[in-house]
Amino acid sequence: MKTTIVTTTINVPVMLEKYARNARDYGHRDVNFIVIGDRKTPAEARTCCDDVTRNYLPCEYLDLGEQKSYLAELPELWEYLPVDSIQRRNVGLMKAWADGADVVITIDDDNFLSNQDFVGAHGLAGQRATLALIESTSGWYNVCAALEEQSGAPFYHRGYPMEQRWHEHEDFATTAVRETRVAVNAGFWLDDPDIDALTRMYRQPVVTGMRPGVPQRFGLEPGTWSPFNSQNTAIARDVMPAYFVSPYIGRYDDIWPSYVVVRIAEHLREVVAYGDPIVRQKRNAHNLWRDLDHERFGMQETTNLCAALRGIRLTGTNYHECFGQIAAALPETWTEGAKWTDAMRASRQGFLNGLRIWHLSFDRLGVSSVQALAREVNSGGPVAVGSEQPITVLR
Repeated sequence: MKTTIVTTTINVPVMLEKYARNARDYGHRDVNFIVIGDRKTPAEARTCCDDVTRNYLPCEYLDLGEQKSYLAELPELWEYLPVDSIQRRNVGLMKAWADGADVVITIDDDNFLSNQDFVGAHGLAGQRATLALIESTSGWYNVCAALEEQSGAPFYHRGYPMEQRWHEHEDFATTAVRETRVAVNAGFWLDDPDIDALTRMYRQPVVTGMRPGVPQRFGLEPGTWSPFNSQNTAIARDVMPAYFVSPYIGRYDDIWPSYVVVRIAEHLREVVAYGDPIVRQKRNAHNLWRDLDHERFGMQETTNLCAALRGIRLTGTNYHECFGQIAAALPETWTEGAKWTDAMRASRQGFLNGLRIWHLSFDRLGVSSVQALAREVNSGGPVAVGSEQPITVLR
């Protein structure tokens, strides 16, 4: 099984040596790295990647010029992605898929390994497994409730709807153990968890581990939702065409795409798993007021977006087909508010444009033809592949 680890960086990615050594020490050979640079990335980043290749495992570095060359046949995607944005991660995700990765692990450059088989633990993505699955009567579950905070304070995953917080006493959650397919494996974090800026301003939680009695890994039943992020997260190959990190929605760039995947997984009766492997996050310096500015639209609109996603009728048999249905239907089911600002309208349109561009890009890479051929082989008859649709790029 081929595993590709993808990250963006504006630093020298020195942590990759430990990831590569960890993979090698646990006997993983079919592993490679893709590092996406930007204008601020120092030249030493390429040297670092070359050292990882020479000493451990293949590590490919793409600067902006190489990214543009790679996307030469996908000009809409190149024009859509701005420079100096962490969302250039999409180039690495797409390249990993095109190069044949069975599992794509996306990490941040401030994620540091704990003493675990990192690649092996994330290998659950795309596999069937027997898991403890939590189902909530509200349709929501705070996965961070599984983590032990040093002072015992509760906290929520970044992107968890504001309207759903602090209502656990009104909810009823049950846990059952059964076999299911895992679409995404979302690892957790020690020390500094992934929370929103508003919480971080008045509380600085420190995670010490999983709470006693909580399984090291669990999932949510289809119909019970929680977000996942783009750090320490493994995505199965067939899910990749449905996972697009948008540069136009601030710090909800990875959160809203997670809800799109959760909606499709619900339809296909698959799950997102949470827990192992756990990394130690030494968070890069942030301006919390700026982070809050970049979270306000997402905080305000997540509940409406998720209601719109839940209202879309899906009939597709795979993630690519269902993603196309969401991209087509979401402009009608998720509408602008009467008091929206021009900036909010632009963010919404940018997100919607990105969904269409990502779907079209995978069509051009041949994902529809590949999946249609697989269905034809399984069913014994031809299956028609949908035609491409025109797109509008937000500039």
